[in-house]
Amino acid sequence: MRFNSKEKIYLLGIVCFGILEALFIVGQMYSISLIATAVFIQQVSVAALGKSFVQLFFLMTAVVLSGSMGRSLANKLAFAVKDNTAGLLLEKMDRLGGAYGSGVDSSKSLLFLTEGLERLEIFFAQFLPQVIKTACIPILFLCFVFPIDWVSGLLLLVTIPIIIIFMMLIGSFSKRAAEKQWQVLQTISGFLHDAMVYLPWLKIWGQGESSSQKVEKMADDFRLHTLKVMQIAFLSAFVLELFTMLGVALVAVTLGVRLVEGMVEFPLALFVILLAPEFYVPLRNLGSKYHDSINAVASLRDIVEFLNQDEPQRGSKEMLLSAAPNISLDKVNYSYLRSGFTLQNINLKLPAAQTTVIFGQSGCGKSTLLALAGGMRLADSGSVKWNEHEVKDLSLATVRSQVGYLGQDVYIFSASVYENICLGDAAISKEQVHQACIAVGFAKIIEEWPEGYETLLGENGRALSGGQKRMIGIVRILVRDRKFVICDEPLAGLDYANEKIVTKALKNLFVGRTVLVVSHREEIIHLADKVYFMENGILQAKM
Repeated sequence: MRFNSKEKIYLLGIVCFGILEALFIVGQMYSISLIATAVFIQQVSVAALGKSFVQLFFLMTAVVLSGSMGRSLANKLAFAVKDNTAGLLLEKMDRLGGAYGSGVDSSKSLLFLTEGLERLEIFFAQFLPQVIKTACIPILFLCFVFPIDWVSGLLLLVTIPIIIIFMMLIGSFSKRAAEKQWQVLQTISGFLHDAMVYLPWLKIWGQGESSSQKVEKMADDFRLHTLKVMQIAFLSAFVLELFTMLGVALVAVTLGVRLVEGMVEFPLALFVILLAPEFYVPLRNLGSKYHDSINAVASLRDIVEFLNQDEPQRGSKEMLLSAAPNISLDKVNYSYLRSGFTLQNINLKLPAAQTTVIFGQSGCGKSTLLALAGGMRLADSGSVKWNEHEVKDLSLATVRSQVGYLGQDVYIFSASVYENICLGDAAISKEQVHQACIAVGFAKIIEEWPEGYETLLGENGRALSGGQKRMIGIVRILVRDRKFVICDEPLAGLDYANEKIVTKALKNLFVGRTVLVVSHREEIIHLADKVYFMENGILQAKM
């Protein structure tokens, strides 16, 4: 992962303030040792040390301020990295073709953009600055200790590798536990996403209770893995405390013996003893944040893998489908590398102004075929043509501007009905929206609402039925006059009344357009001019 110039400045600032904090700590400890020597050895009154106490106050204030500035820059760095990574993820998904072309299911993409980014923020706000401090501060302290007392400096230097070795051993266990926790979280996220999408069907088929039990089992599994990570974190903290305590005690005992025998002066001995605990503070803080960093690294690895995913080599040609096109797929093959699932030798003709329906069970490859025909994915081999134009030669912007898509989940924004249909397109007038709604039989429903087309809809249309959401999706396509329409399970999850309304609207939408519908519901068969069946990535003969 590369840092931009702004992030590099933040990193440099973190290093500088970390060094300043260490220097001020050294000055603070030296000032304390001088004051203690003056009061307890030289018998100087406290009142006579006013300047020394003022100096100590400013040094302590400087320690706090430099640490605060370092943390502030670390938070800014974390926010910048998080914002930049979110942008890279969204841009990558966009270039890959969105939900259909990204190669990552929507639940995993959502996990990247939520939990994954939050873990990155913790890593760059807390762990990375602490790594910098751990690399700089002990070395800086040794530069002051060795000239004063090389024996204490050597003792401090020897204990560092021992602590690091134990941290590495514990860290290897912590890494495996954290990676397993992240995998379990991905599994839970995917299952919950699918369960929410297909909740009506789970209830219809009496699978609600079994699904609930699966969620409970996965949640318990996640709890156990989280406890495992916490156990290792506590063990790491205990080991760090033990060895730092032994290190400080070792330095203090040797200094005490040599002080009694007059081999070292009191102010220098006190200075080294005061500095010894601070020498181990960066390591202790690093250990306390290490398990959080492992969680972040696990998510960062998946994010980087996704960002480095090969992008389809699309052309830059533009075209306009002014009339219903002929769509053809000839000897098309497509495979998923991870799962091994393949679409094999797909040959499909979609005649202009006709509706083709493909039936099949979930997971048989229908949605992938839909994405290939719609240009959101590019085939591994074979040819996909719109009229005489190869889809791979067209730009992604052209593909998106010529296809109307209707899925089972139509997202509704917190805006008016009119704004939800226009989606920011100023070229679409209210009259065009009204006529499109009339054409599919949606106008009467809208006119019954309090403010008609200006009625505000809640986030994701909380007050709307599934059928009303689909109607808004249908109008979005119709008002833009898309000549090629693809529908992914357009009747899924609807009750009889809504299904009847949506089916009638679809019938009006399909007139004069080339349409490809994938479904496992036979209720849509009467809208089809041609019907196919798909199983295990293979397109079967007409039914």
